[in-house]
Amino acid sequence: MTPEASTPSPIDNSKEQVPVGLLTCQHTPYLKHFTTTVLSCSKKPNKQKLYEVQLQDTILFPEGGGQPCDYGTINESIQVKNVQRVGTSHVHHTTAPVDEGIEARLDVDWPRRFDNMQQHSGQHLLSAVFEQPEFGCDTLAWGMNDKRCHVELSKAPTPEQVQQVEDRLNLYIRRNYPVHVTFTETRPPTMPKDYVGPNGVFRVIEIMEDLDTIAEEQDPLGQYHQDMDKDTTNSTSTSTTKRRLVRLDYNPCCGTHVKSLKDLQCIKILHQEKIRGANCRLFFVVGQRALNLLQETYQLTRELGTVLAAPGGLETFVETVVKAQKQGKESYKQCKNLFKEVAAYQVRDWAQELKEKHVETEGYLIKMHREDADMDYLTTVAALLKDQELIQGQRVFVLSAGDKKEGGAMIITGLNEELIKKVAAEVGKFVEVKGGGKGRWQGKSKSWKGLETAWEAAEAVVKGASL
Repeated sequence: MTPEASTPSPIDNSKEQVPVGLLTCQHTPYLKHFTTTVLSCSKKPNKQKLYEVQLQDTILFPEGGGQPCDYGTINESIQVKNVQRVGTSHVHHTTAPVDEGIEARLDVDWPRRFDNMQQHSGQHLLSAVFEQPEFGCDTLAWGMNDKRCHVELSKAPTPEQVQQVEDRLNLYIRRNYPVHVTFTETRPPTMPKDYVGPNGVFRVIEIMEDLDTIAEEQDPLGQYHQDMDKDTTNSTSTSTTKRRLVRLDYNPCCGTHVKSLKDLQCIKILHQEKIRGANCRLFFVVGQRALNLLQETYQLTRELGTVLAAPGGLETFVETVVKAQKQGKESYKQCKNLFKEVAAYQVRDWAQELKEKHVETEGYLIKMHREDADMDYLTTVAALLKDQELIQGQRVFVLSAGDKKEGGAMIITGLNEELIKKVAAEVGKFVEVKGGGKGRWQGKSKSWKGLETAWEAAEAVVKGASL
């Protein structure tokens, strides 16, 4: 059956809900359309403004086992926004009420369903390979979002091991190993406590290794098939010879899975992050997500190529960025040195101004604003004021920097700490600035609207202090 196929399903007239574990979405995950009976519907919507509907059976998977729920519609117009498991029951959360007792047509959001199947089956396969003796990385947990998946491994694999695992994963996909659903009476220790297996059994997903496929790869001239034909020459049976399968993975799971590994398309391991202890979180994408990531990355590199003006395209990105960073650091160093010189000239002018106006210890306000400066520049100016011994008596310096619309840094400095606090408070009445400090007030504003008015108010406070 192809991912596009759909098969009609008869309605069970028992009026009892099919339990989770035996749902049609679980044993026939490629079914896109389905008809079932509405058993109940809540009279009022819940806190999420959705109605809670119980159906006899469903092709919409209820969230569980690390796999998100399916989305879909009931009778084409009513959207199913959430499906949850309650014990072995399943509840559909819908945008409108549904009449009890009617036959309802379900349609699954197939792109979302198939993506979930690819990621979940891909995780089973990836974990199975990492747990093989030569790698010895046990899976402790896993998760997926709308962009990528991850597994938590018991230890971090080496880069060489990661590449070996990825190569093996995609080899198994090319070999198209089958994926089987079976059941066990043994309760898995990882099973949620509120889940009771239907009829006392629990669902298991098996990935089977095909020994015949391996033999065919090793025998490109066809001797293997000739030998098999000889073995069946004297047989009177008309049935086809069963393929030799051995178990590659055996994992209890309630999720929806692909029927064979070819539907995974490919698996790409992305990167890993160290977390608690020796554990690591390893990220990966499966199938269409890998193709989407390739397209997004390719488009991004094309755009970066234009921005960076990389002469050799992708191959020279690193070289171009390193060169740009080096030039940026050199330019920053030059600007910083130039700003130091500008700051020195500024302080020298203020010293001359104070001298010409014969300002000694009386109250006097000096203000400055530079749109092209930052806190580093203001700090340099403040340090020079102290070095040149210009901070005396009731003098107050109000220094600010940054774009008038976007705001920036501010320093208010002087010898009289109480006077500095009063000036800062007065400035704060007209400019949206927050800050503080002992001996020297400094802060940051979101804009410099009202700065001129703030200067006038600060000047009045300083003059009033010397009276």
